[in-house]
Amino acid sequence: MSEFMTIQTFSKRTGISKSALRYYESENLLHPIRSENGYRLYSEDQIATVKLISSLRLAGVSIKDIQMYLQANEAVRQQMIKNWIKTLKEKHQLISVSLRFLESYQESGQVYLLEKNAEKIVWFAAESNPGKFGNHFRQRKRELERLNILINNGYLRYLSGKESIKAQIGFGVSDDVEIEGLSESEIVSIEIMPPCLCIALPYISPMTEIQKGYAQLMNYAMEHEFIPAGPIIEWYRGEYFEDLDLLMPVARISNMEGRS
Repeated sequence: MSEFMTIQTFSKRTGISKSALRYYESENLLHPIRSENGYRLYSEDQIATVKLISSLRLAGVSIKDIQMYLQANEAVRQQMIKNWIKTLKEKHQLISVSLRFLESYQESGQVYLLEKNAEKIVWFAAESNPGKFGNHFRQRKRELERLNILINNGYLRYLSGKESIKAQIGFGVSDDVEIEGLSESEIVSIEIMPPCLCIALPYISPMTEIQKGYAQLMNYAMEHEFIPAGPIIEWYRGEYFEDLDLLMPVARISNMEGRS
């Protein structure tokens, strides 16, 4: 049986500890044979396999996924690798933005980082003076409540204007909600707001001065090199929409670096 190696020899050949080799065996990733006296014996062709297993573990791939990979055909393996690459890029991007946020946090304790979940939004057109959209919100909120539609959040996104502001006000609703009873002319759109990473600024000053909040959040983003991925949105919460944060979706930093 000279073509086989003991665990000690195999560990030296691969640079992988004996404890790791035993662990891979316990997880059904590596299959040494047993000698007559019960010693583990490894073959030459298992060197590449165990190096792959170790590399995938260091890359953050789960044991379950590695098990599937080792048993899959080449086409499935290629797709799994693409999925892992996508996941790792997303993690790297989040870490990049998180580091940028933490580095700037001591300078501005007000701004925070938010992973915003996807949400179904019903949007209505509205026009008013700055900070004077309260009546629009109350009216549209009552209309939806009369239809027994549960409202989760309120939103406002600016479109144009300075003295008279054209905007859209929106309401987060359940995914399965059917909007009936409102004419199509009243609704601008019904859309799924995609999940996004945002920097957010709680706003507690007078609503007539909300443009200063926009400027503060924009200046923060520019100063700390966050890359806007969309317009600033007013995000209202609470039974009477008494809690307001300004949200700016930001690009995953590494999306802008080293494009291939």
